[in-house]
Amino acid sequence: MRQLTHVGLVVLLAIGWLFCSAFPARAEDGIVHVVARGETLFSIAGRYGTTVDAIAAANGIGDPTRIYAGQRLTIPTGNSSAASIPAAAGATHVVQPGENLFRIALRYGTTTQALANLNGLYNPAQIYVGQRLTIPGSATTPSVAYQPQHAAGTHVVQRGETLAAIASRYGVNLWTLVQANAIANASLILPGQTLVIPQAGSNAPAPAPAATGGGKRILIDLSEQHLYAYQGNTLVYSFVASTGINNGTRVGTFRVLDKIPNAYASTWDLQMPHWLGIYWAGSLENGIHALPILSNGQRLWAGYLGTPVSFGCIILGVEEARLLYEWAEVGTPVVIQH
Repeated sequence: MRQLTHVGLVVLLAIGWLFCSAFPARAEDGIVHVVARGETLFSIAGRYGTTVDAIAAANGIGDPTRIYAGQRLTIPTGNSSAASIPAAAGATHVVQPGENLFRIALRYGTTTQALANLNGLYNPAQIYVGQRLTIPGSATTPSVAYQPQHAAGTHVVQRGETLAAIASRYGVNLWTLVQANAIANASLILPGQTLVIPQAGSNAPAPAPAATGGGKRILIDLSEQHLYAYQGNTLVYSFVASTGINNGTRVGTFRVLDKIPNAYASTWDLQMPHWLGIYWAGSLENGIHALPILSNGQRLWAGYLGTPVSFGCIILGVEEARLLYEWAEVGTPVVIQH
């Protein structure tokens, strides 16, 4: 009898929860909706005749794809809407901890695409604390190195092609190709899309410093799973590292090709903080970076440093990668040996 009573209580609680989810409550500044399993912000916005942006702004949601069952959302009514800040002439925004491009766009009443295009962002997910962004509608716009007169022709994207492969085929810088075509995310190109191809050797959006290295060099020992950084003959850093599984990290002499505060690997949906690119493996660039971050915020391979685990890159601890990133220069020689 006690067992039947317990089952009945569970059923009643489940029914009650469903009714609470199905029938939203009223709040002074709008309607409160409890997210049910399977719902998205888009479907909820459609139900109440509002927009995803309005709900996200009303609830301080930075990523509209991340809501969860049981979450209580305030649904703005016609009398309550998130006010955006109009961009004054010459307005810039300094990125704060926890912000992303979507949240900044909401604040200033613009879109992530407009912000990405205006600031020459290769990937909208790649912004970092302290970065200065020009706000659309302001009088000041960032300088652009690429100009239309640099165009050499066009290319129609074929099925299976990547932007990196197209750039390599025509001997142009990937970043120049991105800027020439106002591409916000280089992983999103479509078959049949026509791309402007800049002349080989035309300026990149952000010219790199001269490849001198300043007497610095980086040595990576695969057998030791260790990275050493030298200034002249002086050892500056000695870090435990993880390299590619199945000899996935190439042996040879390279140099730092580029530095990105937080690179994005669309192939694996990973963020790679403190990125130092060192060589190209087909259409993909391998480099040195901190433990990568999964889409759920967890650090991939945490606890496995000192063991080959990566897809080819050299992985360091978070603090170690930051130190190396701040120390190394574009052009710094990198030697990888057994």
